[in-house]
Amino acid sequence: MDSERLSELIMLGFMILLMAAMAAMMKAAASGQVKRNASIGLRTAALRHCESCWLLGHHAALNKSIMGFGIAAVVLAVGGVATVLLEPSGFFFPATVMLGTLLMLAGVFLGLRDANRAVAKVHAGERIVSS
Repeated sequence: MDSERLSELIMLGFMILLMAAMAAMMKAAASGQVKRNASIGLRTAALRHCESCWLLGHHAALNKSIMGFGIAAVVLAVGGVATVLLEPSGFFFPATVMLGTLLMLAGVFLGLRDANRAVAKVHAGERIVSS
């Protein structure tokens, strides 16, 4: 295995660990282990409005976000195995990274949509301003 393939595998491994860490963060925020804060969690004015909005929003976003992280991690892992076993052409690695990233973002954005919808039902008619 050449150094380029090794560096690609290291990067894919790091990205898989990042997906696992982000899934753990989402689970912690949805369960209340991570309180409303300025750096970790979904960052919208609606979710930062109050502690109950934070919890409700993260709980609503949990399933789709976790699914996005999981599918992205599987795509990255399959890409890593294929890189080692098949030694594919040069476009395969960037395509794997882009596809994994898009799947992760799709899960997060779909979860974020669900989160904002859930919070909007609680605060129907109120104008929500970030605190």
